[in-house]
Amino acid sequence: MSDQNYTRSEILENLSHIKTLTNYKTEYCNQTSIYFIVWGIIWMIAYPMPSFDLSAFSIGVSWFTLGIIGWAITLTIYMKQGKTDPLPLFLRAQLRYAWMGLFIILGVFLFLIYSNLLPYTFENILFYIVLVVSIMYLLLGIVLTKEIFFMGVWLSVLGMITFLFFPNVMNIIFAVIGGGSLVLTGLILKRKGHGNE
Repeated sequence: MSDQNYTRSEILENLSHIKTLTNYKTEYCNQTSIYFIVWGIIWMIAYPMPSFDLSAFSIGVSWFTLGIIGWAITLTIYMKQGKTDPLPLFLRAQLRYAWMGLFIILGVFLFLIYSNLLPYTFENILFYIVLVVSIMYLLLGIVLTKEIFFMGVWLSVLGMITFLFFPNVMNIIFAVIGGGSLVLTGLILKRKGHGNE
C-alpha cells in the first residue's frame, strides 16, 4: 500500500511539473510570436531595397527609419504585455540570458568589424545580420523549442550558401529567407502556444 501511495504521489508531482512547463511554454510562445512577425515584415521590406536603383544614403535612411518603427512597435507591445500579461519569473530569467548571449555575440561582431578583422562592405554587413539572427534562433531554440533551433541551423547554412554562390541575388533571397523565416517562426510559435493551451 505504501508503495502505491509513493507511486501515486510521484505521478502527481510529475504531472504538476509538466503542467507548469507547458504553461511556461504557452506563455512564451504566445508572447514572443508577435515580435518575429513584426521584424519579419520589416526585414522583407528592407532587404530588397539595394536591388532597386537607390542611393546609399536613401537606403541607409530607409533602414534607419524602419529600424525605429520596428523598435517603437516592439517596445509598445512589450510594455502592453508587461501590464496585461507579464511573463513568469522563470521565463524572464531565461529570456534575459538568451538576449545577453545575443548582445555579447553582436558585440564581438562589431569589435571584429571595427578592428578590420572582418570585411566592412554593405554586402558583408547584410550577411552578418543573417548570421546574427541565425545565432539568435539557436539561443532561443535552446530555451524554447527544437523547431526554432533547427530553423537557426537552416538559416545560417542557407545564408552562407547564398553569400558564397549567389551574391547577385543575395538581397532578394535574404528578404525571402530571412524575413519569411521570421514570419514563419512567429506563426509557428503562435500555433504552438494555442496548441499547448
